[in-house]
Amino acid sequence: MNIKFTVITVCYNASATIRETIASVLGQTYWELEYIVVDGKSTDGTVEVLESIGDARMTFISEKDSGIYNAMNKGLKMASGDYLIFLGADDTFFDQGVLERVAAKMTGNDDVVYGDVMLKTHQKLYNGAFTRWTWGHRNPCHQSIFYPKSVYGKYQYSEKYRSVADWDYNLRLLSDGIRFRYIAETICTYNDADGLSSSTKDYDFLKERRQKVCRAVGLLPYCWGILQRAKRRLLNEKW
Repeated sequence: MNIKFTVITVCYNASATIRETIASVLGQTYWELEYIVVDGKSTDGTVEVLESIGDARMTFISEKDSGIYNAMNKGLKMASGDYLIFLGADDTFFDQGVLERVAAKMTGNDDVVYGDVMLKTHQKLYNGAFTRWTWGHRNPCHQSIFYPKSVYGKYQYSEKYRSVADWDYNLRLLSDGIRFRYIAETICTYNDADGLSSSTKDYDFLKERRQKVCRAVGLLPYCWGILQRAKRRLLNEKW
């Protein structure tokens, strides 16, 4: 299939890592892609790095935003690909052939497609197909999810949440009957050391989590999720 991918990176003061991220995107063997970088008016040399990239597939904006999800929504409005994926400014595609392999597994329907990520610090895969029970306590890593244009062109991220609007986004899709399809591919190497969702409590979301999860997958998976989160806390497991 002749699929065009949109890759979006949202960043702020990321000069130390973003060159590697950019190289992993523009170095893909699959050529049909656009790369959009949404910068939050960095002051550390990030903009100079972006200006130095001479590749017509990449565009960027640098302007103030009201938070990461505001910046992500800006990227959604700029995108034109058949499928869209977000890649953090300190993450990289797993290897140069990721998009080529993913494109070969696309079916042309409107499913959201997701795979695995390699956790950079823990050196293990965050992986596997999600069931309704999994959704009760976990969210696929955002850097492994490809959203079709029929989805990202319609849905935006709720900017009232501080750190897990991506989980809210996916639960809304599930509630609306949109299917998620797993593919056995490692999509990216994810910097799990200091991710926003792992370091910031999103109390607004936590107050509404029960309602959202129950609407998306049911009460029993939500209850199962309570047990699984308690188990992870007991074992001091983050992933």
